[in-house]
Amino acid sequence: MKLKDLLIAILTGIGIGIPITIICMVCIGGWNEVIKEFLVWTVASALFGVLSVVTFSNEKMNLILATVLHCIGCLFITVGACWVIGYADSVFEILPSVAPVFVIVYAAIYSISVISMRKNAKKANDALSKK
Repeated sequence: MKLKDLLIAILTGIGIGIPITIICMVCIGGWNEVIKEFLVWTVASALFGVLSVVTFSNEKMNLILATVLHCIGCLFITVGACWVIGYADSVFEILPSVAPVFVIVYAAIYSISVISMRKNAKKANDALSKK
């Protein structure tokens, strides 16, 4: 089994398992703040995925514009999730506390994505040059 296949299986299991887990948690223990937080971050994660597809698969946008729109959209989703959960009373209180963590996580994920894209491009170029 390849690492890629294993990763796809893990992500598929999480994608199917999380909603089922939330439903089971509510049925067994009832609605509570833990489930609310878990549900909000699950919905936020789904929105991050939709935003990624919408921005990065749009051929009319260049990579810089897509990245800026994606970053701003992800920040709005993150701040919105924090507000819904109740991490602070207002968005203006949330933003300063969330921004440093957001920037670090976004930069890390973006860097890994760029490295991965470059690695895949190199493989494709090497394969094409061998023909």
